[in-house]
Amino acid sequence: MTILLLGAGPRLAWVRCVLETLRASAAAGSETGPDPGPEIVVVEGPTTHELLVSLTDRPIDALVLVDHFAFADGAVPEAAALVEAVRGEAQRACLALELSRRAARTVGLSGGDSGDWAATLVALLAVPPPAEWSGSPAAPPRGMCPPPAERGTAVATPLLQTYLEPLFAAPGQASLALAWPREAFLDGDAPGATLPATAEVAGRARILAYGPYLPLPAGQWHATAFLGFTPDIGKLPFILEADSGGAVARGFFEVERGGIFTLGLDFQVANALHPVELRLISQDSALEGQFAMIEVELKQSAPPLPA
Repeated sequence: MTILLLGAGPRLAWVRCVLETLRASAAAGSETGPDPGPEIVVVEGPTTHELLVSLTDRPIDALVLVDHFAFADGAVPEAAALVEAVRGEAQRACLALELSRRAARTVGLSGGDSGDWAATLVALLAVPPPAEWSGSPAAPPRGMCPPPAERGTAVATPLLQTYLEPLFAAPGQASLALAWPREAFLDGDAPGATLPATAEVAGRARILAYGPYLPLPAGQWHATAFLGFTPDIGKLPFILEADSGGAVARGFFEVERGGIFTLGLDFQVANALHPVELRLISQDSALEGQFAMIEVELKQSAPPLPA
């Protein structure tokens, strides 16, 4: 039996300590001789593709998610580092989701008190609690209570509710729906700058908007872009591309008048930690007109089968 622990900080250390205590107690009381019990693997540190591959190549009997929510460590990144912080949090959420798809069981620990957490861990190992534990349900001594959770300030990013929170809530759910707001994209006419609420189409054929270089869980995805155009746009062809590190998916459409339109695009993500880029491209030069990328909705249509 292999148990993966995914989390960070002193509360993760507490969970590991309790599991090892329970394992040692069960081994000592075994009538059939020494039993090492389940292997407990703690997953900490940077989220990388190599780490994901190394973990998915082994059978996982249980995945324990400790304080699994965005910015659980309470740290609030500075504005200059916010983009990288969001990307790091998203990669952590994608790692947990990919592991949960391969685990026989996923257990979440957040909030609650030591009695709740301890009872969950006792049930997970299916072992009797040590003799020094008491109460109903049996709980570790007061000195073994988990440390309090960090209390961080809310992070001011439009990606929190539409992207990060659904990602962290995804383990155990049958479907996944996300959204990337306009603020997540970059301006093709000013590389590196956030895409403004309205931007010019007039000029040569070019990339008008691109980004956001954020990860998505592996599987088949359907993107719906909500685009607005001013009445002077005229007849103009566009391309919407999705680049997830493999084959580039393209959707072609033509605007003939102003208004708000939707464009659907199917694409595949093979590497859950690879940053995904969408590009809105005008195919012909234009004399006038403006556009607005309102948001892009993302729905996973077919998650991959567990390996």
